[in-house]
Amino acid sequence: MKPAFLKGIKLGSAPLRSAMDRDLAQVERLIRESLRSDLPFIEGLNETVLAPRGKRLRPALVLLAAGRPGESSGAVLLAGAVVEMIHTATLLHDDVVDGSLRRRGRPTLNAEVGDGAAILMGDYVYSRAITLLVEAELTQVLGLLATTVHRMSVGELLQLDLRRSRLLSEEAYRHVIYEKTARLIEACCQSGAILSGADARTVTAFGDFGRNVGMAFQIVDDVLDYAADPDTLGKPVGSDIAEGKQTLPLLLAHAAAPPAERARLETLLADTNGGREEILSLVESLGGARAALAEARRYGESAREALGRLPAGEVRDALDATVDYVIEREL
Repeated sequence: MKPAFLKGIKLGSAPLRSAMDRDLAQVERLIRESLRSDLPFIEGLNETVLAPRGKRLRPALVLLAAGRPGESSGAVLLAGAVVEMIHTATLLHDDVVDGSLRRRGRPTLNAEVGDGAAILMGDYVYSRAITLLVEAELTQVLGLLATTVHRMSVGELLQLDLRRSRLLSEEAYRHVIYEKTARLIEACCQSGAILSGADARTVTAFGDFGRNVGMAFQIVDDVLDYAADPDTLGKPVGSDIAEGKQTLPLLLAHAAAPPAERARLETLLADTNGGREEILSLVESLGGARAALAEARRYGESAREALGRLPAGEVRDALDATVDYVIEREL
């Protein structure tokens, strides 16, 4: 089966698509081998964790930033596996924190086996990821990703704390999504460049690209929670509202609202017992999702400006195509 990443992204030539296919298949094997356990209970959890394969965007960015798809070194493939494992562990923990019962159209691990096992499985995946980097002596990438995981945790804790706020500022929202989402995508691009032996200026350009792609990615995710088809989204629309998360579509709708609608939104947000459908309707009528998507596109343009500092070629074109994918997916 071809890695799902290839679906929906115009990578360019058939040889490049084939090269990415081969490398991502090796990344997939590394992940499975690294998580294997002699304990039947853990093996059973592995099957559940690894079944709903995502796009594999993060390892793909490592491979592309390293610049030799199809000929990626063992270190690059390992880094690709590690960033996907970190992402997977984060999702396992997030689903427990949010009380999520479905992801990608499937029951979450916590829905199937309980919060305790899901939390411990997230810890297991995290620890295996870090162990791989230590064993491979990839010191620079280890330092980068260890810092990234720390900051992601800070972002998640900040988001949890801010749920108690009456209304977030847009600045606070951007800080949260940078820490919890964009940092890892930034680190993926930096890791690939570092492992290719790139100079500091090139690593910085890749980091700027990844950071802006990551910001756009999370904003579009937040837009989809207001505007997507539930079957396509793989979870109920309006989940963020139910979980007390204030995201950019809501914040921009509130900022644009006339006094009466603004007061109504604030009343609904203060009511923890319902109001989701009315909030969805108000955000749509006030253009919150459209305005947020426009901001995601601005981040996409900033990502392309960063790409302009990198050498032209097929790999840069493929990275450019990921910007289109991130912004236009399932809209």
